[in-house]
This record gives sequence, C-alpha cells and structure tokens, in this order.
Amino acid sequence: MATFVKMDSGRWRAIVRKKGHRQLSETFAKLADAKRWASDTELKIESIRKTGSASTPKGSTFADFVDKYVEETDPIKPHGKNKRASLQRLKREFANVLMSDMSVLVLNEFVTKRLKVKTQAGTFLSGVTIAGDLSYISTILHWARDVKMYNINAGMANEVRGALGRRGVSTRSKRREREPTQRELKSIYSEYIRKAGRQIIPMVDLIQFAIAGAMRQSEICGILIEDIDFELKTVVIRNRKHPEEKISNDQVVPLMPAAWNIAIKHIGNRKSGRVFNYDPKSVSSSFTRVCKKLEIVDLHFHDLRHTAIGNFFAIGLQIEQVALISGHKDWAMLKRYTHIKAKDVHRAFEDLLGKQSTKTQGA
Repeated sequence: MATFVKMDSGRWRAIVRKKGHRQLSETFAKLADAKRWASDTELKIESIRKTGSASTPKGSTFADFVDKYVEETDPIKPHGKNKRASLQRLKREFANVLMSDMSVLVLNEFVTKRLKVKTQAGTFLSGVTIAGDLSYISTILHWARDVKMYNINAGMANEVRGALGRRGVSTRSKRREREPTQRELKSIYSEYIRKAGRQIIPMVDLIQFAIAGAMRQSEICGILIEDIDFELKTVVIRNRKHPEEKISNDQVVPLMPAAWNIAIKHIGNRKSGRVFNYDPKSVSSSFTRVCKKLEIVDLHFHDLRHTAIGNFFAIGLQIEQVALISGHKDWAMLKRYTHIKAKDVHRAFEDLLGKQSTKTQGA
C-alpha cells in the first residue's frame, strides 16, 4: 500500500510497502506524479512476483532510463567524460522514444541517421563512433533488464552493432602511425625559439619532455611537485587514462634523464604546485598553430608520445618496462611502436651469439 507525505519543502514523498519486498520511496514536486509513480511501482512489484519481470512504466522514454541509470550508477563508479557526453547525446536523440517502442528497427534507423552525420573536419562519422553509441545503448538496456527487472529485449543493440559490417561499416579504429621527422622537429624548435620573447608557454621544453617521457599533454601539465620522488627520480601520475578505471588510477612512473633534467629546471626552488603550470588545451593549440604555419600536415602534440615509445624500444627497453612508463595496460597495444625490421632480428641474433661466445671463452 502506498503512503504519501508532504515534506517541509512542499514536495511529496511516495512510500510503497509490499510484504516480502523492501520499502521503496521517491520524492516529487506534485502529488499527482507521486501517485503515478506509486501505482507503477506496485504494478511492477506484482508483475515481478508473478512473471519474474515487469513492463516498463507507461509513458517512460529511453531518456528517462538514461537519467535513472546515471543517477544510480555514477555515484558508485563515476562515469568518464566521454561516457557522460555520449549518454547526454543519446538522451537527446531518444528523448521522445518510449522504452516500450525501442526495437531493432528503431536502432537501425538511428544508425542510418548517424551514418549521414559529418564531423567538423568534413568527414562522415566513423563506424567506431557509431559502435560506441550502440554499446552505451546496450549498457542501458541490460541495466534496465538485469537490475531493474523490466521485460526488455536487452540484446537488440548488440544485434544492430553486429550487423554494421554487413552495411560495409568498419568498427575497427584506424591505427595512427604519424610521428614527427627530425626535420619537422628542427623546424618547430626554430619557430618557437624565434618567437621566444612573445611565447608564454615554454613549448620547446614541453615538446622535449613529451619525447623523453611518453606522457600525454594532460599528464605533463598535471604533474605536481609534491608527487615527485627526488631520490628515486619518479613521479606519480594521478588518474592516468585507463580503458576501465576512470578514477583513482594513480601510477608511479620513472622519469628518464632528459625528462628529469627538464622537470628540475622548471621546479627551481619551489616546493609545491604544478611543474608545468599550463593549460593542456593551450599547449595543444600552440603546437597545432605552429605546425599549420610551417605547413607541417597532420601532426599533433599527442604524436610525440608515439615517438617517445618508439625511442624506448630502440634503446633496448623491454616491453614491460616501456608499459610502465607509457601506462599501457595491454602489452599488445605496444607492438605497433616497436618498428622491428628483418635486419634488426639479424643484428639481435648476432649480438646474442657474440655474448654467448664471450661467455664460453671466459669459462
């Protein structure tokens, strides 16, 4: 039986009590909304008792379920920035679509519409982006079925996603191989040195630090002096990017000699604060502007990380050592940075034979 209590704030609290079921309550601005929720909740409880699931509330949209999902899950495991933005966009897209009307047909129409959308660069949305949309939709559907016990076809989004290939849409992200040449770096350094008097951000140092440390620009600009171990020459990178863990993914990373020297230079006599107190977006924008001026095509600040990781492999660091510096959790992702050629294998084999020969002679 439902009970309705008017609160001091003027809002109404609806309380539903059913034997054998935990008490449920919600607050509403209007009594009519509270009564509607209580009625739907009682019907849901009764339906679950009889059939194991319940029909979605009358008039509820997919957007309503997104709101409820965020409300209940975000405090437990905070969503990342990209996930939040994607869910808000999906809310707008399906704002008027009843949850009871969600179907493979509706989602196929959604995909068709998304395939016609162009990005700011003038290209069509990638299959990776659309597959990501469907993945988030699937998350909401499975949550509604498995957690909230609604009678929903939770597999419809995965079914549509599986059919993207039959539309000729690739859902595999294209690997980016771009990195600066020595000539390009020399030109970039020269341009920044030429305009040094007008340049607030020490871009030459930041570029060299990125190449020496394999960090993302946000990580570089977020390093705190308090997180540096001056004896071990390490730094704690806070909330480092991770495919699953969006917060509390702190990682202790060694600073290589060149990176260490640049960091010490910028710390000076300070005891706290950021080593590089600059906005990462400003760093990226400055780099892009200079590249455009020098007519260096398709080069981003993040590409310096590719160069750094490749350099680590070139000097002989093992994959687990490089992963510790770069923060990669999946070692397979590092394979594309190795740049191993047939001649490198021959050279390594000859070096190995040479070492074995030396050991034999010493024995």
